[in-house]
Amino acid sequence: MAKRPLEGRRIVVTRPPFQSDVLAGELGRLGATTLVVPLVRIEPLEDKTALAAALADLDRYDWVVFTSANGVAAVRKLAANLGDAKVAAVGPVTAGAVRKLGIEPSFVPERFAAENIVAGLEPLGEARILLPQADIADPGLAEELRKRGAIVDAIPVYRTVEVEHTASELAELRAADVVVLVSGSAARSLASRGGAGEALVVCIGPKTADAAREVGLSVGLVAHEATSEGIIQALVSHFQEF
Repeated sequence: MAKRPLEGRRIVVTRPPFQSDVLAGELGRLGATTLVVPLVRIEPLEDKTALAAALADLDRYDWVVFTSANGVAAVRKLAANLGDAKVAAVGPVTAGAVRKLGIEPSFVPERFAAENIVAGLEPLGEARILLPQADIADPGLAEELRKRGAIVDAIPVYRTVEVEHTASELAELRAADVVVLVSGSAARSLASRGGAGEALVVCIGPKTADAAREVGLSVGLVAHEATSEGIIQALVSHFQEF
């Protein structure tokens, strides 16, 4: 029987369990021993006044732009539909969440970084855009949209909270061969806990990698495509070289 490409590798996935199933399962099929150690969790904001007001008047928006599946989930609980507004999604996972609402996204950028949405929304002169996002979202997308003439309502709809772990759990994380990071908030959480030790840090995309480097983490791999499949391809290619 041929050796599987990730045979014997211990890989830590740091996103919440309900978001880790597909990636952890595929890594396991490729031979890896996977451990799910969520570094952050997503919580809805208690005060939904601003979001409810925006959703009650959706007809005034030309675009609703989602930068995460978490943003889609927050809106789904309050909106029966998104009216006549066109919908943009930052990548395939977010687009999949939008499709579960029964809506086909009008635009998904080829490169899965938030700022790459901007060009696909042109012309933006005086276009009204609803941007549901995290409480700690990078302001870069909203700022760039405004520079292009758009009127942007950037509304926090969920918050990111660090998950506490015991010293033994963190030691197990650092003893792994690989730690996978899928968000800047996870990178910051890992750094605040002393980093990844000797483990190879793998980031889902350039924005996560930039955030990881900013807090002093050594990034070993960055997926070319910001998806679970991109992470898997990066890992398989890396370990095939050994």
